Amino acid sequence: MSGNSAFVLVTERTWRRGLGNLLSNELARWWKTRLWWIQCLIWGGLVGFLLGSILAQAPETPLSEMVMAYSIFGGMMPAIAVVIIMQDVVVGEKQEGTAAWVLSKPVSRPAFILSKFIANALGVLVTMVLFPGVIAYGVFAFGAGVSIDAGRFIGALGIAYLALLYALTLTLMLGALFQSRGAVIGIGLAFVFGQQFLVGLAPFLKYVVTWTMVISNTPGETAIMPAVLLGDAPWSWIPVLTVAAQIPVFLWIALRSFEREEF
Repeated sequence: MSGNSAFVLVTERTWRRGLGNLLSNELARWWKTRLWWIQCLIWGGLVGFLLGSILAQAPETPLSEMVMAYSIFGGMMPAIAVVIIMQDVVVGEKQEGTAAWVLSKPVSRPAFILSKFIANALGVLVTMVLFPGVIAYGVFAFGAGVSIDAGRFIGALGIAYLALLYALTLTLMLGALFQSRGAVIGIGLAFVFGQQFLVGLAPFLKYVVTWTMVISNTPGETAIMPAVLLGDAPWSWIPVLTVAAQIPVFLWIALRSFEREEF
């Protein structure tokens, strides 16, 4: 595990034992390395370049089209990075033996998983949602001359973050269930890219997965994130509720599975 060269005295008890120390090390993985600013550059730069290019090439582009482009590249594409970042945080430590070494210290297994969830959830929020969101808001306000209500914009960022948390906890769960990096990243990326096909095969799944939260899957239906940005009524709020309900389930499965892991 990165940054484990020194540990401090553990004062937590029961399931929280070692959480503070582990969380400090996991946060260092984001904020004391290049990871945070590289992700900020990638997603802030991508969103700024995309929206700026649309305005430069077609200044009269309807706001609805710009919002849809932002929804795709701000709400769906970062899920790929989330899976790539998360695919190694549990499996890598199990394969390298660091998980067994850490758990030989006064550290609980729930604290091991929760530290990874909390630190990575914070990193994703700042680098893939808030920073690109500020860039996008600036382009809309100063580039396109469109004033989007701040409350609606924050709500849309919340929708995007929920979609990314779904990918994060799904990959964390896969890491606890499997012993192979290939299985974790393969299933994770297959799910991110394959949601549209799943919805096509079984339309009821549009109420379960994140795809229709950020991308319209049916002509005439406005996806939830762009609808919130535009102040329109989304096609349904059910996906938000079902995705929000699945996130703690994925986390619970990860905790239960890791509790049964033999080292």
